Amino acid sequence: MPLGEVKYDYIADYPRKDLVRYRPQHETGQYQRIVELSFRIEKPLADRINKEVFGGAEVVAPNSMFTRDTTIGNTSTIGFYVDEKVALAALERTLGDLEHKSEVFADVASLIDVLTKIEALELPADSKLAAFAAQWRARVIKPKGWGLINGHIWHTYLSPSLPKFLYFDDYKLLEGKINLPALQKRINESRLTDADETAQGLLQLAGTTLQELMGEEGYESAKAKLEAIGLNITQKIFEFWKQNQDLDVEFDLKSDSKDVPPFNSGINLYIRIKNRRHGVTVPFDQRSKGFIWFFSFLVWFDAVQSRAETKDALVLLLDEPGLNLHALAQADFLAYIRELAQQHQIIYTTHSPFMVDSTRLEDVRVVEDRIKDGTKVSGDLAGSSDESLFPLQAALGYSIAQNLFIAKKNVLVEGPADLILLQHIASLIEAEGKPVIGDAILVPVGGLDKLATFVALLGSNKLKLAVLHDRASAPHQKLEDLVRQKLIERKRVLDFSMFIEPQPSEADIEDMLPLEIYVSAFNATYAKELAGRNLEIGELGRHPRVVERINQWLKEKGILLLKDGGFNHYRVAQAAIPMLTVVNMKPEYLARFEKLFSKISEVL
Repeated sequence: MPLGEVKYDYIADYPRKDLVRYRPQHETGQYQRIVELSFRIEKPLADRINKEVFGGAEVVAPNSMFTRDTTIGNTSTIGFYVDEKVALAALERTLGDLEHKSEVFADVASLIDVLTKIEALELPADSKLAAFAAQWRARVIKPKGWGLINGHIWHTYLSPSLPKFLYFDDYKLLEGKINLPALQKRINESRLTDADETAQGLLQLAGTTLQELMGEEGYESAKAKLEAIGLNITQKIFEFWKQNQDLDVEFDLKSDSKDVPPFNSGINLYIRIKNRRHGVTVPFDQRSKGFIWFFSFLVWFDAVQSRAETKDALVLLLDEPGLNLHALAQADFLAYIRELAQQHQIIYTTHSPFMVDSTRLEDVRVVEDRIKDGTKVSGDLAGSSDESLFPLQAALGYSIAQNLFIAKKNVLVEGPADLILLQHIASLIEAEGKPVIGDAILVPVGGLDKLATFVALLGSNKLKLAVLHDRASAPHQKLEDLVRQKLIERKRVLDFSMFIEPQPSEADIEDMLPLEIYVSAFNATYAKELAGRNLEIGELGRHPRVVERINQWLKEKGILLLKDGGFNHYRVAQAAIPMLTVVNMKPEYLARFEKLFSKISEVL
């Protein structure tokens, strides 16, 4: 479902080894189905359909599915069906107690039958039944051949909600100079090149038009306009391009009869990059390939919705973006991707470890060309080949190198709050002359999902790993899969509930601590935000995890500490550390951690 006019070409796109056999079939209209997309009708859309079409009756179930199939001949079929009997019953209820209602809805198979019966009654045009029939007869039914109800729901609600796909590659690079009359001619003739589309994006981003640039005006007016455009573009580009901030984008309009066609006829727009450090300008296309790519990508996408005349969110498909960018420039590009992702869904392919966001490894999918199966896309990192995993391992290695050192024995914990609390209490126990975890190190990985990813990526590197995670009400599926695949032994997967008696159904590290100390640390951390409304232990609910009990209290009191709710566990852990002394901890609490450290030493 491309935003533009892209279509399949069976000569170029059909598997070549089968083309001779398939060609006669295609030429007689027997097209092969090649794509099936499955869509879910989410609750807000289902509720809207049910309210507007069926008076609130649930005919279209929330989260129900439908499909859209596409053939190599660019034809499509929709797999969507509403139970006609249920729909008719709902429509009948919307008409209340009208005369003739039961008569026209009796013994009918479709809405067409109902409308035919109503029209046969020859009721006055202003009667409710006649208006009902006229309203349905006037509705556009697409695709042809559908029933009135299915066709109306598809055309009015589902089809407009389908996402459009937009693809970007290296062919859409911006050129350093643009002949404005030639660009205008290609626009008039509807034969724009990829570079032309990017040039249009540049004009949109600059807040100007082709007609405005080609208009005749005095020197001062033209100069002011060009400088304004240059300043506007410079500000937007260098919000994300951090590699060299001593650059400015400058524009110039000039005719040059000595240039090659078409630049020797009419006005040219020149794009130049000024280096403030050296005080010189160079043509845009003489800058590095990475800068040209980054610049072109940003101006193309920044105005894509207005040029496409759509307000809908898009699915952006990027093929190997940023190949020519420096590693740190790829990080800049990821920052722009994160901003785009607030509005659009983005899918991109890469071989570069610097294009892998190490904070979102759970979003990564591996693409492999398997001999018997063909190309497979999978989130199962554990079952992927070494070649496929290499970019992920490199990305993870880079992240680790920036933050910590991996020893031969590692205890993977979920977050920095776990790390600092365990380190502090280990030092208390060690000061008493008791053993803790020896030469093993604690490694925070940023959440339970990433724990599973770390095990899958590092487990084959001859490292001894143990996992210490929060206990939720149900086992974590990814960790269970790793145990089943024998990537980590069951005995090395530990959770905090194992060291609390009686054993709770759920537990975090915070549940290993004295409750009064943690509540005091919470109140001290957020004293300003709470404005005197201190949390009291007696106000906490009955959830097994103290973190969730505090979250519930905040919600009940209408206190918003973080944008998405909850509170910062790391800040509270920091405040708790000075309070966690041998005296305050009491023997029973220290015994929990002694048992934990003993178990870690045992399994490693």
